Amino acid sequence: MEHWALSLPDADATPESAHGPLNEDEQRQLAEAHKAVDNARTARWMLGFSLEVVRRRRLYRGDGTRTWEQYLTQEHDGLSTSEADRLQKTWRLAQAVQKELGRPAPDSHLRKLEPYAERTSNEQAALAYTTLYWAHQKQGQRLIAKQVQQRVSRAVGAAKGVSDPVERTRAITEAWTVTPEGPVPAQRQEVPNGQSDPPSADPVDTALKLLQSAREAVERATEDKSARRGRTEGEAQRQQESIRRIGRILGKVRVEGEVIEEAEIVG
Repeated sequence: MEHWALSLPDADATPESAHGPLNEDEQRQLAEAHKAVDNARTARWMLGFSLEVVRRRRLYRGDGTRTWEQYLTQEHDGLSTSEADRLQKTWRLAQAVQKELGRPAPDSHLRKLEPYAERTSNEQAALAYTTLYWAHQKQGQRLIAKQVQQRVSRAVGAAKGVSDPVERTRAITEAWTVTPEGPVPAQRQEVPNGQSDPPSADPVDTALKLLQSAREAVERATEDKSARRGRTEGEAQRQQESIRRIGRILGKVRVEGEVIEEAEIVG
């Protein structure tokens, strides 16, 4: 506690004694209190690092007869082998994110980020996550695990079937950047008092942006030479027909709007 420069007050603060924005000293105390959260998250990936050291050096054997499973039961309160394996698998990603971000990321975010790291690298995933994190912070928005998962799914999906590591990394990186919602969350618009809320974006325009991204993804996929070599002529014909069928379906779509009649001007 002394390390964090925190101490309990002699009496609880009241609405009368603590009101308005935090002063400089209160901001410092809050920042120190938050270090406990960061320390807990750092300890999480450091546990994975230490488990890997113990396992790879076989330090778990004790008197020479103890097994890895017995070690986890006795020294880690019954930690399961599957959870121990996961901690060993992910600590490098957690370390890379903390180094890039300047603070540890929530465990739930790291789990969603794993597919990105597996297909690129821990460092590339850490850079992408950090960019997304600070984009949300800049807009005063909190990044949640579901948003990380959605963006990772789109990025990874764009590289499906790409075997070349360099091309796969490029496709994932581009898809991460050009997803429909963009790298920066939409800024909230303030509505002046007495005015109604501004109209929401036309869903047709939103759908068109999705189609544009899908078209670009299909074009990149068709240009993938490694995938082309492994594709049979029959498979290519099937895929081509699917693309044409989608085009025919879209060709039947009709966009309708309200007819605005000119009002008669009375002089």
